[in-house]
Amino acid sequence: MLQGLSKEEIRRRLSIEKQAKQIERAYHNYKHIEAPKCLSMIENPEGTLEFISTLEHSLQKREKVFVVLKNVDKIASGAIIVLLSIMIKFKNQMVDFNGDHPKKYSARMSLLNSGFFEHLYETRGDQITIRGHKGIFTHANKTVDSDLSDRLISTVSKMIWGEPKRCTGVQRTYLELMQNTNNHASLNGPNEHHWYTTVSYNKEKNKACFSFIDYGVGIIESINKNEKGKFWKYLSRIFNILKPQNNGDFLRLLLDGSIHKTATGNYYRGKGLPGVYKAFSDNQISNLVIITNDALADCKNNIYKTLKNQFVGTYIYWELNENNKHLNNV
Repeated sequence: MLQGLSKEEIRRRLSIEKQAKQIERAYHNYKHIEAPKCLSMIENPEGTLEFISTLEHSLQKREKVFVVLKNVDKIASGAIIVLLSIMIKFKNQMVDFNGDHPKKYSARMSLLNSGFFEHLYETRGDQITIRGHKGIFTHANKTVDSDLSDRLISTVSKMIWGEPKRCTGVQRTYLELMQNTNNHASLNGPNEHHWYTTVSYNKEKNKACFSFIDYGVGIIESINKNEKGKFWKYLSRIFNILKPQNNGDFLRLLLDGSIHKTATGNYYRGKGLPGVYKAFSDNQISNLVIITNDALADCKNNIYKTLKNQFVGTYIYWELNENNKHLNNV
């Protein structure tokens, strides 16, 4: 109904309706997949993962897809990078896709400012670097990039503290995640999968928000199915002694070092996920959240649970704020 609306608002709504009809005609033979109103791996993991899973299934069937974003009210940077990585899969497999923009201004600007669209039409081999707007940075690679964390830390720490700082927790987290992707994301061998990371700066809360994903088999699946993995021959001992209740509980035991201790006899806090968790426990990073396969770990709120929907890979989110430990540059 248009009664009671200003002429400007009526024109705007009619224009949107016209564009919607044009899109429907132009992409009538595409499968239209609608995103949830809150597209966020942290705030709406189940809805976002269900959306992602639907896109994945269409790619497997080589269906042309039109991504419906028009009703999205909020889109987080982590969800944008997951969406970007899926769209790159469509592009690399030469399966057609397209989509619309969120009608809500804030959501639309989040997507535009991310540099998302700049990448979709420009690929530079294995390494991708995008600088978006307003402190958003996106990067992708297949190998360990030890210089990347230094560059990102220098940039975001200057935003937070006014000058570049050394943030060893962020550096450790990046190197462990890149190394894990390089070595464990695939059951077939190293360097098979891209990892993707994005960093955004929240000026109001003076914090940087980091997201890192790899589209490998996922942590739980890698441990359970990788016969060359370090835990493979200890799995029966791990389950008999620790008795994890579900995959969420298994992820908790992996993070706190219990699985390493049960398998090797020693806590292994220096590397891998226990090293990332220690950076969080030592207040070097904040608000650590991990989603892998059907397991979710929300370390800040001590929530470890199994999800209804799965993420084929690993998604990790953390923050850096002015209260986190840091060192002055020498």
